[in-house]
Amino acid sequence: MKFYTDSYTHRETKGFVTLAENIDVSKMVEEINQNIDLFDKYPHRRISFNSPHAEMTDIWIRTNSPESIGKNWKEVHYPVWYDAAYKLPSIKNFCMDLMAWTRGESLGHVMITKIPSGGKIEKHNDVHWHAQYFDKFYLQLQGAEGQTFNTEHHNFTSKTGDLYWFNNAREHWVDNNSNIDRITLIICIKIEHD
Repeated sequence: MKFYTDSYTHRETKGFVTLAENIDVSKMVEEINQNIDLFDKYPHRRISFNSPHAEMTDIWIRTNSPESIGKNWKEVHYPVWYDAAYKLPSIKNFCMDLMAWTRGESLGHVMITKIPSGGKIEKHNDVHWHAQYFDKFYLQLQGAEGQTFNTEHHNFTSKTGDLYWFNNAREHWVDNNSNIDRITLIICIKIEHD
């Protein structure tokens, strides 16, 4: 995996930074397609009251322990690997590669989101403990024109194989106006800032 030199340490003020392009995600997608039943196994983000994520499904790979589902996740907690991590080993391996490149101190939540054609994630910003403690990285597993990640001043279309960082404290939303699902791997890493 080859990253753009210094592109992360010299982050742009618009909130988006492309870190790499054309990453081979074929093995990851193959593993997901072999385990499609993992989507929406834990629908809590989708079905919570007034959720901005109501039109998408996801796969939880690493997050707060299953025993804590329904409790207050806004407080400090320590993510654990879910069964999906062992069914999707190439994704777990990618997380470790990204941790090494960023010199990450700890690994937070890891999940895969799927927004169907015509679907969206509503406008929101991530303000709780986890979002403030970890940086958020995205790997586009399936992308196409018409799929946009949006902020007030910028619209970003990522291609399959794009890796990017986003400052998720900014208000953002996602539109899928393409004819295919938008599938994204999200990896949260605690890193040391200058």
